Amino acid sequence: MQKTLEPIDQYILAGFQMKFQQVFNCPCAFINQNDKTKVLERIFGDGKPLTYPYAWFVLQNMSANTETYNAHPLGRRGIVFNVSSESSYQTVRVLPTNFEIEINYVTNKFQSVEQGSVQAFVRRWLLARRFGYLKTVVPYGNRRFGIGMTLNDSVPIPQRENVTETETKYDVVTTAVIHGYVSEPVVSEIGKVNKVNVNEGIQLPNGKVVSTQTFTFDRNQQQPQLNPNGTLKKVKST
Repeated sequence: MQKTLEPIDQYILAGFQMKFQQVFNCPCAFINQNDKTKVLERIFGDGKPLTYPYAWFVLQNMSANTETYNAHPLGRRGIVFNVSSESSYQTVRVLPTNFEIEINYVTNKFQSVEQGSVQAFVRRWLLARRFGYLKTVVPYGNRRFGIGMTLNDSVPIPQRENVTETETKYDVVTTAVIHGYVSEPVVSEIGKVNKVNVNEGIQLPNGKVVSTQTFTFDRNQQQPQLNPNGTLKKVKST
């Protein structure tokens, strides 16, 4: 029976959502439905009308990150997710991936000193782009993955949607790329090498071996076994 676990990409998107909420001080969520207002009210409003500001994201595209140098080893051999026993590892295949997302920030203020307005969001966005405020680290198994971000270098300034409405509402729309990973939900298991034996011998011109000796390297020890004079400790000889 194969063991399964949550893919790393779910943790990456959840980590971005949490980081965005901290940086811009507003509730936010990934939504890919047409009736976004009702969904947002259910998530943030607890049945009540939404309060400003809030943000929602749309995952538009996922593509392989070809600029990552270790994409092949991560995808083919996988990473060590857990040590299941003294004789085996659990591994998961991981592939560097770019997540292209659209970000919608909704507010009823155009200008303010504190967070919560269009201009305050744009200021914070440009600072986050320059200084990496939205970068995160995602723990996964016994590893920690650094998640980078590329934010759009410009943010369109919205105008009021309808001047006849009594409610002022501004929707700031921009884009970003999360440089993260995807992983298969299936856990593989491979054997663990605990000891390596190195054989040395003296061979005569006629091909006959007159002396051999074996040295053992044990991964459970901090260093190879040595004699007091610094030479490798002989395990056995013939």
